[in-house]
Amino acid sequence: MRAQLALVCLLALLAHGWSLRNGFVYDDHRFIEENAALERLGVAQAVSDPSTHTADRDRDVYRPLRALSHAFDLGRWGLDPFGFHLHSLLLHVLTVGIAFLSLQRLVGSEFPMAGLLGAGLLAIHPMGVEVVGWVSSRGDQYALAFGLLGLALTAPTGRPGTAALGSAVALFMAVLGKESAAVLPLVGAWYVQATRRGCRTAVLGMAVGAAAALGLRQWALGGLSPVQTAPHGGSLLTQVGWALVGLARTAGHLVWPASLSIEYAQAPPAGGGLPWGAVAMGLLIACVPWMLVRARHRQAAWLAGWALLAYLPSSSLLVTLRELVNDRAAYPLLAPLGALIACWLGASLVRSLIVLGLLASALVPLSWERSAVFHDDRSLWTEATASNPTSVRAQLAFAALADSEPEAHRHLQRAVELAQAGSKLEGLALARLGEHLLERSHDPDAAIPVLRAALADLLRAAAAERSGRDLEEVRGHLAQGLESVGRTEEADSVLAEALAASGASPALHVQRVLMLQLRAERTQAAADVAAVEAALAAAEAAAPDHPLVASLRRWRASRESGGLEAAGAEGTAGPP
Repeated sequence: MRAQLALVCLLALLAHGWSLRNGFVYDDHRFIEENAALERLGVAQAVSDPSTHTADRDRDVYRPLRALSHAFDLGRWGLDPFGFHLHSLLLHVLTVGIAFLSLQRLVGSEFPMAGLLGAGLLAIHPMGVEVVGWVSSRGDQYALAFGLLGLALTAPTGRPGTAALGSAVALFMAVLGKESAAVLPLVGAWYVQATRRGCRTAVLGMAVGAAAALGLRQWALGGLSPVQTAPHGGSLLTQVGWALVGLARTAGHLVWPASLSIEYAQAPPAGGGLPWGAVAMGLLIACVPWMLVRARHRQAAWLAGWALLAYLPSSSLLVTLRELVNDRAAYPLLAPLGALIACWLGASLVRSLIVLGLLASALVPLSWERSAVFHDDRSLWTEATASNPTSVRAQLAFAALADSEPEAHRHLQRAVELAQAGSKLEGLALARLGEHLLERSHDPDAAIPVLRAALADLLRAAAAERSGRDLEEVRGHLAQGLESVGRTEEADSVLAEALAASGASPALHVQRVLMLQLRAERTQAAADVAAVEAALAAAEAAAPDHPLVASLRRWRASRESGGLEAAGAEGTAGPP
């Protein structure tokens, strides 16, 4: 058994070791490079304040274990990506080891090769590269590692009290890694029912731990709903149909992972009709556990059910990833699917080693190729464009990477052309184009109608799903453009709407103060000077402890000591 454990851990290093050459990509920039909160992040702050998890204002992300692990790496490696990738690689190896031991404990008495093949598939499959090779996906690793520990404790034991406590702690930590781990108590309950000898108190402990973590999450997020709007909308039946489509496509990538991508071409909206062939295939896959139960293969049915339940949080029923197909969704499926293979191979070590060798010879080179995709932003989005030429996100990324203003403008125009009219993606593309016209092309007259169109799209999207920071940013840029062309009343109105929608936003308060300050310096009118004072007071009342507000305080002190003109000379650049 030790030799088998060593083998799967070595395979994990072999398949994913190339990730050590990679840099930071995509969300790594906002979660790590630009996130100043990581420098002083403590456990209490990470658990209670989601704003410390990211540099932007996207506050529906709550992964405290991921944020703490990033802070740990930052303190030891600085911003050298090697240390972050080393952490993720070693965590993957540890997770593979836990998968081996957990599967042996859970089903090893009936299927002795379950640990070898389950952990082996987890170690080498290229659908795990998005989790291991992309530092921002580390929460998936912690969720699976702790979740496997919790499941292992549901195996028969002579110490049910200890098992219940351990499983509660494990699931609490797993959900703090990623909320999708909350389905695991259902997997544990199914295991007890399937084996008729598992530890029921451990399942209860799993449920208590998961519920406590979800409660903490909801408190930290201010009660924000954990369920996001399904990307294809429609009735519940329609959403189930799209979930089955996603299941079929994910299964296809698991069987033949030669064309993986971070940006798959998503299916058309529900109004365009369901692809019924994919729905039928997904339904057939969903029926596999029931068919195994009918055939009296209870352990195999449980493993298949585990894989299906692990897929559920990332389907279009409970959208945590907002995509129909996403590689990260497959990471927790790999261990039970590998163990399922062992159910048909029996107890033969030789046969199992041959199958694992064949899988490794096919999958490890694909994992190497997939790891290279995550080397940098350009390689990532070049691959995404090759996989999905209509990718709006890729065009937006290329615009951010562009070396010149005309090149960036071309990519932004292309993004607008590719986006579906009236969609949220069109709103995001228009928002980036408007910002570009305003701040890089210095053409506010052209930027204003583009930003108004972006605002209309994003407001429509906000009526159907939770809104993020995009609305706030678009309103801020629109107010900036209107102010720059002298349409001050419209600028004030737009900013007032923005502040009403996100009242405590320090960035909007700072923008309002600076806009009014420049206006007061230009007009020297008493009313405008009074408006600056009122805006300063509102900023301090809304966010008294925020660093931006502290900067405003220093500016006010400078103004009071030197007058408005002196404050303008040295204080305009003070508040960011």
